[in-house]
Amino acid sequence: MLEKTNLLLLLNDYSIKNIVMCPRSKEQYEEIRKNKRDLILKAALELFAENGFHNTTINSIAQKTNISSGLLYNYFESKDDLLRKIVSKGITEIITSLGDNKNDILTKDEFVHYIKENFNIIKNNLNFWRLYIAIIIQPSVLKIVKDEILNLYSPLLKKLENYFIAQGVENPVVETKLFSSIMDGVSINYVLDSENFPLKDVINLIILRFCY
Repeated sequence: MLEKTNLLLLLNDYSIKNIVMCPRSKEQYEEIRKNKRDLILKAALELFAENGFHNTTINSIAQKTNISSGLLYNYFESKDDLLRKIVSKGITEIITSLGDNKNDILTKDEFVHYIKENFNIIKNNLNFWRLYIAIIIQPSVLKIVKDEILNLYSPLLKKLENYFIAQGVENPVVETKLFSSIMDGVSINYVLDSENFPLKDVINLIILRFCY
């Protein structure tokens, strides 16, 4: 019994020394921090969608993630900052579906890929997009993130406009607005009723309409 106790003490002592001698690497620290940020963003997204942005407090987000309010401020400056990061995450996912287009002029193949990939991203993460849309349609929220949305979408809209110019469209600015409005409308309707929405057929119609 004594030998077993001594062995346990020895193992504990080794573990403590090992922790002290082998601190977390920078990569491990960054990974832990990223995971915590993602956890906070997920909790904020759910609470903003469920209770409304203005009815959600930093304290309630902290409680949902089992951290202190003070620690949460180490990750995000404010509730508005949290909201902007959520919006940025959603829009960035859509924008990156265009891939690396260096000359800012989409080919027809790249344009079709963007349309399909846009809806694949939504389809593969429906829960996120349901909550995302529930937040975005709140008028008070739009006031806060309007500039953020416009800044993030601006390069994408320019690429789309250049595509329509290259296709010889008479009014590329209007065509871009029409296209983006249709994409937004289809996305919202699909998210709200994904089981009954004929997404594949609608995608084909969009491609037929805008691939001249």
